[in-house]
Amino acid sequence: MTTPARAARPSGANLLDFADQIAAQAQAAQSLAQATEPAVAQLQLIAFRLDAEEFGLPLATVREVIRVGDITRVPQAPEHIRGVTNLRGRILSVVEIRTRLGLNAAVPGPRSRIIVVEVQHRVVGLLVDSVSQVLKIGVDRVIPAPDEVRSEASDHISGVAHLDQRLIILLDLERMFFAPNRAVPSPS
Repeated sequence: MTTPARAARPSGANLLDFADQIAAQAQAAQSLAQATEPAVAQLQLIAFRLDAEEFGLPLATVREVIRVGDITRVPQAPEHIRGVTNLRGRILSVVEIRTRLGLNAAVPGPRSRIIVVEVQHRVVGLLVDSVSQVLKIGVDRVIPAPDEVRSEASDHISGVAHLDQRLIILLDLERMFFAPNRAVPSPS
């Protein structure tokens, strides 16, 4: 005589069918959950450091990240143009992003990098203290820059991303370089 508990338990070949049914139900439940949850748009950033602060740029503007090599100073160039460097036979303007943001000029070290970006069909290098990482964050984690920090001199700050215990200041390169009365690096 079999008990009701044993009759409900599959055996042998029926065990595989039972496992397949459970997997199919789990996958259907997951698909339903994904379909009913609103999709959060993702923002891809490259994060970098200047002093103790962390900044971010949209990854779509970044071509590559290179080590700092020889940078040749250009006489009479604007203060935030560090100079030019040779990038595989192409002359690249290097922007001293620290002075552009009102910080002291950089002293390149072993972690310093040049982030090569393209902004309005111009390719320039941004000298930074270090590159932290490439991030994907939800746009719901980005807030506009507070009114108290906004001014004509800081209109290049597009927002602040809150990620765990980190705050990443998001920069708008078009506003930084192409706003009225701003010196623009010449095309590379």
